[in-house]
Amino acid sequence: MSREWRIAKGGSPLCTERNMRCIVLGCLMVVLLAAPAYPANDAVKRAMALYKMHCYEEAASVLHSSLVSLEEGSQGIAHLSLGLVYLKNAELHRAFYLISVSVHLDYLKKLAAFRGEARSSLVDLYLGETLLEGGRPGEAVHSFERFISDRGVQEKYREIAKVELGLCYHLLANGRKAKGIWKRVNRRDPEVLSELAAAYSKACLAGENPETICDKALALAKHSGNGTPIRVIKNALGVYVKAGLIEKGLELLRLTDLKAFSCEEVLGENKVLRFYDLALLDNLAKLYGKASIEYLTKATADDRSRDAANYYLGEAYAVFGSFDESAEVTSSFISSDGAPQQFKAKAKARQAALLYLQGQKTEAMSRWNELLQQQPNSPDLVADILNACSRLGVECSEILTKAVALAKAGEGKKFSSVNIALGRYYLGNKDYTKSIAYMEVERNKSNKNSIEYNDPLMLINLAEAYYQTMQFSEALEIYFAMSKQFPAVRQIQVAMQGIYSMEQKSAGDARIL
Repeated sequence: MSREWRIAKGGSPLCTERNMRCIVLGCLMVVLLAAPAYPANDAVKRAMALYKMHCYEEAASVLHSSLVSLEEGSQGIAHLSLGLVYLKNAELHRAFYLISVSVHLDYLKKLAAFRGEARSSLVDLYLGETLLEGGRPGEAVHSFERFISDRGVQEKYREIAKVELGLCYHLLANGRKAKGIWKRVNRRDPEVLSELAAAYSKACLAGENPETICDKALALAKHSGNGTPIRVIKNALGVYVKAGLIEKGLELLRLTDLKAFSCEEVLGENKVLRFYDLALLDNLAKLYGKASIEYLTKATADDRSRDAANYYLGEAYAVFGSFDESAEVTSSFISSDGAPQQFKAKAKARQAALLYLQGQKTEAMSRWNELLQQQPNSPDLVADILNACSRLGVECSEILTKAVALAKAGEGKKFSSVNIALGRYYLGNKDYTKSIAYMEVERNKSNKNSIEYNDPLMLINLAEAYYQTMQFSEALEIYFAMSKQFPAVRQIQVAMQGIYSMEQKSAGDARIL
């Protein structure tokens, strides 16, 4: 599965109140859903107002609490709205996860390079976990083995490292060694037990029941009286998502402080390190993604929301690697008589990208070129195709030239998708100066870090570009603002602040209060 899959959206179709399926497709859903011709519930309207301001957690909460009391005629639009909210939240947390892995690799490698009494005793454990999250189990093995061999580490963390070491060997096709390590793990601690459940889930081991093991770990943590550690929460979320227990995962999430750190280490009067569970962001993205698919699928049962649900369902499947399912529902949307042409073109651009992934590269390029000939001056379409080409590593000099020309010629919201797509294209090509320039054009000048006034995904991309050019203050300002709505972002702030402190040769207190 490609973790980089993204489908850009923007703009709203010119619709009439008679074509309600078209209305639902618009990005300005908060306004369009208020049309008197559609029986929208007040809770749906409130949620869509929050959605427009990118307050996805609050929007989901409003919708969830109102589902049981909604009128029968409003069920379809409520399911569609909830599916869309979860989709956006999933895309956002996947982006958070990717940058967190990147920043933590830089941060923990710097910490691991320290020698002497000031060296962290936990850094090898968390560096190993970060390497594992980054798809590098071979390198992670060395970090875990180094940590396990240290006689001074706390026993609980040694056992956690053993579980992670076993997972590395499983991923390296040495299942026998993995099982041997797991068999010897001491399972009395709830954090260790939940880590083992997560490893079993990822390894798809026959005869094991990760969900039951996680339930036991949660119960042990609850009975301890010390609160449930975020590591247990993180592991339980991952296991529940893998098992398809979406509502159970969402319920657990509602009781969780997402900014919590995994553990704290005091190395001196002015040196306090906090370590975080990176997989929390990945598991949140997967949970929201599966929830999105679940609710969008429910929305397809209503004739009035079916086309819109299929459009976004195709995107949700693509984001999380279910390419065959994405192709099927995208084709269904394109063939619908009620679907607006503007969104059919965007769906066809996605369809071409799916063909490219299936190895039909010539056919995909042909379809993109045909779409551009039909709508040569559509900023959204050009942005979608440029995003797909840069994501897939396709040579796209003509499309890039077209996008640059459109960006120069146009002003206003209509052309924002092109500028953002160009910013992402140059970010992927490590041309950070151009990336920053294009995205800054779309940044609200009066509220430059506010998610209510800016595309949150663009802000994440912009923060990454600033980080890569060592403009730490600019990047940290963005993450500080975003953490108010998305508390799990705290882990990125802390790691980046730690790098900033070391680069500036300061005391290195990585806490952000």
